[in-house]
Amino acid sequence: IASKVQKCHLQRICRMPQSAGKARIPEKLGPYRVIEEVGVGGLGRVFRGIDERSGRTVAIKVLHDKYVNNRKFLGIFHRELLIMSGLHHKHIVAYLDSCFEPPTCYIVTEFVEGWSGHAFLKKVGKVPPLVALCILIDMLQGIDHLHLHDTVHSDLTAANYLLNKVGRVMVTDFGLSCQLEIEDYKNYMVGTPGYYSPEHITEAPIVTQTDIYCAGLLLFEMIVGQKAVPASTDRRKVLTAMRKIPFNAIQLSDRKMTGMIRKLCKNSLHFNAPKRYQTVEAMMFACYEVLRRFKIRYARHAIKKFLIDKGLSPGPFRGHNQDIYNGLG
Repeated sequence: IASKVQKCHLQRICRMPQSAGKARIPEKLGPYRVIEEVGVGGLGRVFRGIDERSGRTVAIKVLHDKYVNNRKFLGIFHRELLIMSGLHHKHIVAYLDSCFEPPTCYIVTEFVEGWSGHAFLKKVGKVPPLVALCILIDMLQGIDHLHLHDTVHSDLTAANYLLNKVGRVMVTDFGLSCQLEIEDYKNYMVGTPGYYSPEHITEAPIVTQTDIYCAGLLLFEMIVGQKAVPASTDRRKVLTAMRKIPFNAIQLSDRKMTGMIRKLCKNSLHFNAPKRYQTVEAMMFACYEVLRRFKIRYARHAIKKFLIDKGLSPGPFRGHNQDIYNGLG
């Protein structure tokens, strides 16, 4: 199903919190036994399941029942399936299997024992700035791989990255991903309130710097504990907020760290895409500069120690000692 089918409906694709309601939970999907529902989004529901052939625990994303006869949403789902099947990276949730035989449509991926970024932030509140940078670097590695395939995620939110119990971060949910060779979503309003870039809500095309902007939003949210731009669908209100992001809210006990992280956020959250970091690699380099300055050498160990300290992962910590709380008052 060609991308034109998807673009017919992009004007209305705006992710909003949804509840699972009382929708039926299937007992089985192909060779997969369904155990429980673990998430729901605009396009489908996610279940934890068991592959009865291997005994492996998997995640199964199933197209909402109300869309199984809708060509527009079938096109979107099929396109996500094709994108995921071509991505193989340690910081992208691994594709395993799929079925596209309407009304049966699902995508099977590895099951991540951990949390979405949204659930993680609800548990911990603010994240120490050096740990937040470690999380961001993992995320950016996955996004960089996506960009190498001429694809922009275009919906990078706290709900769309996962953190497992050993501290690995993986990007997920490619339902709104934009393949740059054939589309740019120009003049279409896509994305998630609270995680819009200027391109999402203006006539500008989606570009790789769109993901960089959203990554900056995620970094700001982890460190400050609140969104840089309000979660609103009021275009005028959001555009005004984008031009008045409160960078002074990044206030750390170390003045040097404060300056470096504010600069990093400003360079990723500039309203005009050409003035942001031009590549994910450049943004990662800026993150590494901060980590090196404050002697964080092992990003995964930093994340794992924080998880243990918060009681989210079993201890004791057996890794390199690093001052992951440097900068906190």
